[in-house]
Amino acid sequence: MKLAFFKEDHGPLFEEEQYVIDVNRPIEGKESGDLVCYCTPFRAPLRLEFAIRADGSLSFRSWRFVEPNKLNPNLHTDEYSVAEAGSKGFVPTDAQLHAINELRIGRLRFEGLRLTVGSTLQGFCLAAQ
Repeated sequence: MKLAFFKEDHGPLFEEEQYVIDVNRPIEGKESGDLVCYCTPFRAPLRLEFAIRADGSLSFRSWRFVEPNKLNPNLHTDEYSVAEAGSKGFVPTDAQLHAINELRIGRLRFEGLRLTVGSTLQGFCLAAQ
């Protein structure tokens, strides 16, 4: 199933007149060290999940429907930084930290989507300083 979202309804989220997604798109795989991120960018109950790989590249995980009370347009992760969780925290690579910063300032986009980086991801960058 494919869904289209239109620029007139979503402002600066993407540059083209419409953004088409394939809800049934297969996962691009999982690798050790992936930092999994998610958000609901379209103000619709449709969650994007992707991973920031250890090398800083972005890898698609899924589009899936969520409950309307689970909408959050900001990009988050369920991982905790070492500053928050001690030795059990996730330790991002320098390339992952660079990717988070590039997403934050809008130079890096996920397949054309400009995503706002939420506090859980920003926490990794702050902890690394």
